[in-house]
Amino acid sequence: MEISAILSLLPGPIVVVALYLLLRYKYSNGNFYLIYKTFIIGLAGIIPVFIIDRLVSYFHLDHLHSLNRTVFYAFVLTGGVFELWKFLVLRLYVYPNKQVTKTFDVILYSIIIAAGFTVGYSVYALFYPPIYINMSYFAFTSGPVFVSIAVIMGYFTGIALNRQFPVIDFITGLFIAVVFQGMYRFCLLTNDRLLLYLAIGGMLITAVSLLFISLREPAKSN
Repeated sequence: MEISAILSLLPGPIVVVALYLLLRYKYSNGNFYLIYKTFIIGLAGIIPVFIIDRLVSYFHLDHLHSLNRTVFYAFVLTGGVFELWKFLVLRLYVYPNKQVTKTFDVILYSIIIAAGFTVGYSVYALFYPPIYINMSYFAFTSGPVFVSIAVIMGYFTGIALNRQFPVIDFITGLFIAVVFQGMYRFCLLTNDRLLLYLAIGGMLITAVSLLFISLREPAKSN
């Protein structure tokens, strides 16, 4: 097994363990059931990925012989599927929960869900390596990418808590997440390191900015 394959397994567990220990320390008597639940359901996202991958292979949609095919594969068949699953878990299990009252809460759960999904996908990639992708690039970049995208999606889903009509915020968060994930996969597929670094830089700046905005949110919104 290559070192890059082993390294690709680390980001998800490291992030989720660090978050869990931090929350355990801060809320020693807290209820962590929703954290366990969302992590496991995020992990289960590998099931639809497996099904989609088999369909993609059957219909030869992974024969990336043109720019159009590559864009469709990166933004729809990969980015769209990945981020739609994470969004559905966030929307169906976190957003309606009464314990979740702040945007920052939603961001934390979004990261937990994304970490679960990343763990599942990294294991899956050991047995079914993604085509055309340099696993070294993936191993060293998957951590900041999945956390950044999770923060962005979590922020927009979180601000929807205080909206009478939250659909626009849901769509915005999902759309940006799909675009960033698609851009990331496109860079990996084309081995464009410069574009990859620029995309990751944009994700990190956006995520950090939104994270600071969420931390400034009052404890109780009017």
